[in-house]
Amino acid sequence: MMIADVIRSAATEHEIYFLLTAYVEAVRFCDKLNDVPEHMASLPLAGVDDVKSRFNKLVAELDAASKRLDHKACETIREALHIFGAALHRLASLNADKHQALGNVNLITGNGANACRM
Repeated sequence: MMIADVIRSAATEHEIYFLLTAYVEAVRFCDKLNDVPEHMASLPLAGVDDVKSRFNKLVAELDAASKRLDHKACETIREALHIFGAALHRLASLNADKHQALGNVNLITGNGANACRM
């Protein structure tokens, strides 16, 4: 199973950040030619905004690598985009689930904006 598949099935944000950190460490270890963009390989990860920022920078770098016909860099960046994209999608999904659960609790306990007032 690929790391992106494991990220997609992660149950918590902690698991996602753990897997992303493991991926970044593996890429750094295997990057003998320093082909990996510095911003992607830096640790620690600093939350969802950091992951979004890295993803957006990778999109720009893929465009640049594609224009200069650097196929090896394109391959590395595409892989990173795939993994960071899976992480962003799963983080958004977990966040939506959390908000929905909180909304349901508020409805049940009467603390939400939709609660009936007497």
